[in-house]
Amino acid sequence: MADLDLSNFETAAETAAQIVASFDASLAGLRALGDEHLEEQLHLVGRCESRLAAVKAEKITALARRDGEGRAADVLRNDVKQSKGSAKRQVKEAGQLAQVPKVARALAEGAITPQHARLIAEAAEAAPPGAPIDETELLAAAAEQPADLFGATVRDHLNERDRGDLEERRKRQRSQRRLTWKRQPDGMFELFGRFDPLTGGRIETAITAVANRLWRDEDPKNRPTPQQRLADALESLVTHSGGEATEGAQGVDLLVIVDYDVLAGRLANPRLVDGTPLSAQELLGLACYANILPAVFDQKSRPLWLGRGRRHATKHQRSVLAARDKGCIGCATSPNWTQAHHVWHWEHGGGTDIDNMCLLCSHCHNLVHTNAADITQGSDGGFTLHHRRRSRAPSPAGLNGSHRTSRPVESSRNTGDVALPLRC
Repeated sequence: MADLDLSNFETAAETAAQIVASFDASLAGLRALGDEHLEEQLHLVGRCESRLAAVKAEKITALARRDGEGRAADVLRNDVKQSKGSAKRQVKEAGQLAQVPKVARALAEGAITPQHARLIAEAAEAAPPGAPIDETELLAAAAEQPADLFGATVRDHLNERDRGDLEERRKRQRSQRRLTWKRQPDGMFELFGRFDPLTGGRIETAITAVANRLWRDEDPKNRPTPQQRLADALESLVTHSGGEATEGAQGVDLLVIVDYDVLAGRLANPRLVDGTPLSAQELLGLACYANILPAVFDQKSRPLWLGRGRRHATKHQRSVLAARDKGCIGCATSPNWTQAHHVWHWEHGGGTDIDNMCLLCSHCHNLVHTNAADITQGSDGGFTLHHRRRSRAPSPAGLNGSHRTSRPVESSRNTGDVALPLRC
């Protein structure tokens, strides 16, 4: 019996050695490709990473099924040398992935990234029992979108299915709230938090407001990094208010979008700018502790089409842009961290009109102005950012810096289809 065990061990060791040798040969082949077609090589490496991630998830799930999740986490920590937190997280994610077989198969084929797979698996677990996610629909989107944009797609997909009891949903989300901090060996502190959509939105807008004020007061020649500025803003909010809400903290502009039901003569479908639905009770709560600023946009008092009379977008235009674009059109960064960009550049005659502007974060904005990306407009009027391939020759629009859309932007000032947002 002992001889049989030893034989099996030797066979397993030989198989493992053969797998490692084959893997080493594949890596050597990748390195031997040199610097030709680097984009294609990175794409190939990404597919390999996805396939390895699928195999790892399968083995973790099998071990957890056989010996329990605790044992699987111990192996990842002690044998694979993962941290305790990372080990537990990987066991959980592997179990979630096993519940969405189409997604697991796409990951094993290298068709999607581990990030895409994790987002879909988490959404499947969070979906209400009577309205499961559509794996096929999300996989089609995953094949076209980078993970940051896909995150917004998954959120919208989940919101469409979870239209039931919003009070119960928010109660469930709030029960998952947490804030922890960890002191590092060098004495530094790291904070980690998780909040429901409404609370998270209020925290984000409060920190944004302080960070913007700090930016205006900085020496332009000696600015901190954006991350340092955010840390300063959080410190200012927490320590300077004595832990109590102040009138200034309540005055931040949390954007809430509400449709007007003409037939019923009332407001309907309240939601945050990212599409997260709000219950009537939450909307009333916002009205109680925040200033409601009516923002029904029209051409007379608050025009959305300013032409050449003003270069920078107004506060009201930014509100509509946030409602329409939901953030940076290139990477889905929150509207709080974006700039209003003239699609047809101001320098080339473009007007400050709502249908000639879109939201871009600083990074994506720089890509446009350095001819590394183009903005196109779809048939639905929405804008999309497309990164240029290195081998692509600059277009005439790119040479003069205008970056005109793939079709002329048609004025929609008389369509009357602008959403009606409330600013809280």
